[in-house]
Amino acid sequence: MLRRGQRVGKYRLEKRLGKGAFADVWRARDMVENRVVALKIAFPQIVAEFGRSELEKEARIATRLAHPNVVAVRNADWIDGRFVMASELAEKSLARAPGARRSGAVALRVMRDVAAGLAYAHGQRLMHRDVKPENILIFADGRGALADFGVSRFTRGATVNYTDAGTLGYMAPEQAYGRPTLSSDVFSWGLIAYELLTGVLPAWPFDWPPPGIRRFEAKVAAPLRPVLRRAAEFEPSRRYADGIELHRALEAAWSRVENGANRSPSRRRRRARPTRTPLEVQAEIFRRQHGARLGMRYCCHRCDGPIAECFQNCPWCGSSENSFAAITSQALVCPDCERGVMASWTACPWCYRGRLEGNGRTPRHDPHAERSCSRRGCEGQLRRFMRYCPICKQKPRRAWIDPELPDRCPRCRGSVSHQFWHFCPWCGRREARAGTYQ
Repeated sequence: MLRRGQRVGKYRLEKRLGKGAFADVWRARDMVENRVVALKIAFPQIVAEFGRSELEKEARIATRLAHPNVVAVRNADWIDGRFVMASELAEKSLARAPGARRSGAVALRVMRDVAAGLAYAHGQRLMHRDVKPENILIFADGRGALADFGVSRFTRGATVNYTDAGTLGYMAPEQAYGRPTLSSDVFSWGLIAYELLTGVLPAWPFDWPPPGIRRFEAKVAAPLRPVLRRAAEFEPSRRYADGIELHRALEAAWSRVENGANRSPSRRRRRARPTRTPLEVQAEIFRRQHGARLGMRYCCHRCDGPIAECFQNCPWCGSSENSFAAITSQALVCPDCERGVMASWTACPWCYRGRLEGNGRTPRHDPHAERSCSRRGCEGQLRRFMRYCPICKQKPRRAWIDPELPDRCPRCRGSVSHQFWHFCPWCGRREARAGTYQ
């Protein structure tokens, strides 16, 4: 059993980052070069099943790739009978990056990076075969890179069948039948892009437009839309043949966007106002009555309903993946939940996990604070609906009550509105039917 602090060769394990089908992934420190890396340690049963030659083949595939948008493998070796691969350490995977789901600009920038990495791999006739959000990593500079070429194969003849790779939901139809091509990676890329931009993962076979098309058109400039649509075509013959074609088309579309091809003409024909759903009508009524008091100045990335930065979940669709990194009024942002924080705080008051530097000084008075920390000796000040003290992480003893919200969530006892809300914004509890929470 591997544990924190254990030495594996020249590496000291610091934190387990995740567990895949073939290996554990740890954050580790290279004690010789004094730098932090991601350490992938194959399971013993995988070594026994596939043997040394197959694992070394993966290392040779990964180490020959050198591109800014492909995660670099720094070292591969056998240490105490374990097969270990060390690669550059990213901040998070795309699956845990709410900023990309909140912001269309961030999502498109990351997917543009991934398309460049895919084009590079396909230029060497290398299929990835498992393009999914968990295999797309985001680095501190915002760069997106494609990772985990462990199930990749160099393309061979058309008669070769592959049935041992891919992830349901993102897998191309032909890949599910054991006949993947370079175009299959393009299909996975297109589905991920659509899911990021709309919050909806289309289930194939699907017809265009799939659900969420209004959010797609609102976030994506007109020259880019046909590129993303063609990438997600169900029929391989109507899709881009490989990442090289995709990247070329995407860059050409970006050039038109940057040159102003997407600017609206000065005189535009008035369009018919779309019919709003009952949920949209409810959300608008609630926003007018209570939005200013609750700070509901933002829109949910999935349903476009009004939300506040203090909400843990959208009260309309229940999404917990909203990011406020690019829109918060605070100077700093929590690296975990991507909500705004003050420079003097040492802990994130919204998610608990975020550890902040702080300047060691508690502000004399926070004009927005409504309570003081209940822990003796702590001078922390709590704003409305904070979940933890921003100085010591003490949880408030009394639930936050809003006198204009008459109901209480049965789980967290926070103020809610059974008349309007479908989810509790504080704990995410879902309504069983109109008027009650389950």
